[in-house]
Amino acid sequence: MPSVVVTLLIVLVTLMLAIGVFGIYTTYFAAQGSVIGSNEIVVSQSKETQIFVSPITFKGIGPSYTTFNVSFLLWYSTPVKNVVLIPFVINPLPGLGTYLYSPQGTVNASIETNSTGEVEVLPHFTLDYPVYTPQGQQLEVNAPAYNVTSTGTYIVHSTVKPGEIIVVWLLTNEFGKWYRLGYFFVNPANAGLGLYVITHSGQYLGNSKNVNFKPPHLFSNNQGVQTGLWFEPLGNATVNSTIFYAVINTTSGYYYIKIYQSGLEIYATTNYTTNSNSGARMTTEPIGDVNPYNWYFVNFTYGHQTSNETKGNNITLYTESGKLIGNTSFPIPGQTNSYEVSITFGSPNSFDEISQAFLVTKQSNSNDAYFYNVSTIMLKHNPYYNNTETYNWTINHARNILHGIVYWYFVYPSSSPPTELYATVWYWPKGSGSAQYANLTYIPESGPDTWVIG
Repeated sequence: MPSVVVTLLIVLVTLMLAIGVFGIYTTYFAAQGSVIGSNEIVVSQSKETQIFVSPITFKGIGPSYTTFNVSFLLWYSTPVKNVVLIPFVINPLPGLGTYLYSPQGTVNASIETNSTGEVEVLPHFTLDYPVYTPQGQQLEVNAPAYNVTSTGTYIVHSTVKPGEIIVVWLLTNEFGKWYRLGYFFVNPANAGLGLYVITHSGQYLGNSKNVNFKPPHLFSNNQGVQTGLWFEPLGNATVNSTIFYAVINTTSGYYYIKIYQSGLEIYATTNYTTNSNSGARMTTEPIGDVNPYNWYFVNFTYGHQTSNETKGNNITLYTESGKLIGNTSFPIPGQTNSYEVSITFGSPNSFDEISQAFLVTKQSNSNDAYFYNVSTIMLKHNPYYNNTETYNWTINHARNILHGIVYWYFVYPSSSPPTELYATVWYWPKGSGSAQYANLTYIPESGPDTWVIG
């Protein structure tokens, strides 16, 4: 073959290879340019997206208060027309940035609106496609998605447990793919999510004259008095930590009862004065051992018409399941009608939580059931259960049997708990039960409370 022809063939082959390679590179860079171009557009849209949220509100779901309904307003503005919101609740994942969190299982969140005057959940569909971030990360999604306008205000509602956070994605569909233009997360725990429980209360001064009681009085009488409360040790008490302290001022002196924790044991100490010349008698007795972060119920009964009158004042300690741990008894004070009682709960040392307490006094010995049921009700229900409605029913069905019920509820299921709490008092106006319904009043608290998140 002539050399000229060979040379021509080599040139043609080289030229064809060059054209092919150029075509391949042209196709590759065209595709890459499209991807880069779309990412640049999404990044630009993301930069123009604005998101604001209101302060969160939440309410505990009783009776356990281990779950909370959380709501807040979401306002956003974005330059795209097709916008989708995906809210979800998730436990923070160690070692993984929040920007990579994605819905896992049940989302426990929804997008709501109030445009019709009633709160309604927006229509939604299930998004089961990959979602891309402007930086190029791919996130797998299978979760409810809510179509919304390019600018809007909506309610984000979710059900969370302590430790969980709420994440909301703002998505758009561009070039056949789902992109996340923005996201944010809310940590309800930072706003006080948890169950606030008192570790130390102020002082309650109950004067029977103020609530129109005639002797024998509401707060202490000769027939029978019973108090009870739920408490939880928060550790080993290195110093004596008061759980309950009451001073009863009587016509012949004063009588006090103190229940406290020392180490991991519960003690009771008391004294009484029968007259100005008899002096005081003091006794300290152990009741039983406790363990940190377990709830216990302690009950104190005294009076001449109680079933334990042969033993004197009786103090009992129970586990949360109702198992009796221990008990101790004290002599009964003399036959005196008291006019005032001063009660405080807990200690500034904050070794014990106090969730609620009651005080009930007898009017008649004809039927003890209502008197002892007040204690049984609180023991049967869990430490966080609010017994207000139950006690209201009890006192109004205990006509001529009870003088009254005093009730303290020291649980607050949201941030910024009050510095002072009132005690609720139901009582029969003249101790006779002649009124149609028991009177309702409140005892103010003097001094601030100390709270912890239970």
